[in-house]
Amino acid sequence: MLAFAAVQRAAILFVVTAIAAIGAATTAPAAPTQAAAAGKRIWFRAADGTRLAGQRYGRGPTALVFAHESRGGGYQWATYARGLAAQGYLAITFDFRGYGRSQARSGRARARYAADVTAAAKRARALGARRVILVGASMGGTAVIVGAANARPPVNAVVALSAPSTFVQMDGVAAARKLQMPVLYAVGSGDADFAPESRVLYDATASAEKRLEIIDSGAHGVHLLANPGVRELVERFIAAHAAR
Repeated sequence: MLAFAAVQRAAILFVVTAIAAIGAATTAPAAPTQAAAAGKRIWFRAADGTRLAGQRYGRGPTALVFAHESRGGGYQWATYARGLAAQGYLAITFDFRGYGRSQARSGRARARYAADVTAAAKRARALGARRVILVGASMGGTAVIVGAANARPPVNAVVALSAPSTFVQMDGVAAARKLQMPVLYAVGSGDADFAPESRVLYDATASAEKRLEIIDSGAHGVHLLANPGVRELVERFIAAHAAR
């Protein structure tokens, strides 16, 4: 009886272990995007000293700096950044101040998101990039517009997906009036208030090389890139203004 009981316990343990292993294998793909898209951790500081966390993917003479949405983090761009790095770009994602591993600030310093974008562009040049293209979604879209207006040396192009014309302290319209580099705006036609907001930004943009694409979609920000046509639009724009 004792031998039978031991065998029975061993059989039960085997079944439990097998079920756990199957469960782990099943749930593995649902792991956070941060873990799924490996990059090299980088740290840098904004002009006001705020410490920012980022990831770098690949290398190349053109850097793509990705700015995330208000309900997210740098991880939102990780998979897309990794794919573009495979095409020969240096891709940088980062967490805005107060997000992820980046330092949180208080008072007016709490929302200086455009300063974080210009710091990321500066870091890209320190990593060897000769040209820098800013890509932002939603809040990040406004941040790259304002960041591009302030960046020195100037960035080479800007992509803003579903960008509001203003966000907290950032005045995208005033910044757009200063932009001289190529700018691509893209927004879903069914994206509530953001479609007219993108039109306002486009109309205000001073650059002679500007483009507004209104997509037949209700998707917002990063989710626009689930559309193959939008991905092609963005990637052709990037390639047209990359280092040769």
